[in-house]
Amino acid sequence: MDCSRLEYIKNVNDDEAWAYEGYPIGAYFRLNFKESKDTSVDTHTFKLPKGSLIILSQRPPGNERYLTHIVELVNEGSEDKPQRETGTWGIFQWVKVHWIADFKNPNGIPLDQKEMRADWGCYDTKAKLLSSKNLMDQWGSIDKLRAHLEKVFN
Repeated sequence: MDCSRLEYIKNVNDDEAWAYEGYPIGAYFRLNFKESKDTSVDTHTFKLPKGSLIILSQRPPGNERYLTHIVELVNEGSEDKPQRETGTWGIFQWVKVHWIADFKNPNGIPLDQKEMRADWGCYDTKAKLLSSKNLMDQWGSIDKLRAHLEKVFN
């Protein structure tokens, strides 16, 4: 897995199972962003650049957070916006799976806290920059973080 284009990490959750478990490498799916009372999630999602790679971090019920997917944004936000629906999960971006954890072996799935070494915050569904202050305080540079993640995902 080439991690040179990793730009973001995003919190995803499913209250009953692993989110997006059924999509193998090469598959496309709608990555959901939870609607909020203000327009910040919609505006944020609309501005995410096509081609960016996003790590998905999730916590199955009662467990720690795991790094479960690397996905690529395949459209500009303006291309996906006309397809959006009303409702809590109506905001989305189409993505393509580049890496997915082996859900049949949960002990082999990378732990978020162990691998990222920072509390980057997981209380909303916005994609957060890997070059954020929290992560850079731990890693010093995005290149060091990406080099580490390349070992994790290969």
